[in-house]
Amino acid sequence: MRDTLCTLCGREEESTSHILISCKVSIVIWNMCNRWLGISWVYHNELVNHFEQFFCICFNKEGNRLRKSLWVLAIWCIWKHRNITIFNQAKRDAEEILTMAQIQLWAWMKHKVSRVKFSFSNWILSPITYINGNNITC
Repeated sequence: MRDTLCTLCGREEESTSHILISCKVSIVIWNMCNRWLGISWVYHNELVNHFEQFFCICFNKEGNRLRKSLWVLAIWCIWKHRNITIFNQAKRDAEEILTMAQIQLWAWMKHKVSRVKFSFSNWILSPITYINGNNITC
């Protein structure tokens, strides 16, 4: 029975949806992400609906693209952490997992967006300002 339990929390049966959005470890990461973005809401327990929550009518097209990219990177970092836990018997804390997603989104923006007009430290301190697209030229 132990092999079917979630690698991250060890309490629930492991499923993709559980690991990525409803595991207690993942919930901490999503709550930290919300605080960082300055938003709050109740998450859906289905991946598609969870993803769709990252669309916001108050953001422009580029802002929503960045928010959805953050969602994808957070999911990827949670999954990567799961694999590290399984294969390397190593654990990371939620803050480190979110930081990896933040760094990777920053690197993606620097590569894909023609001109980013803000520093990494400003991005970390006030992401909502930049997700709104006020300081990005595409």
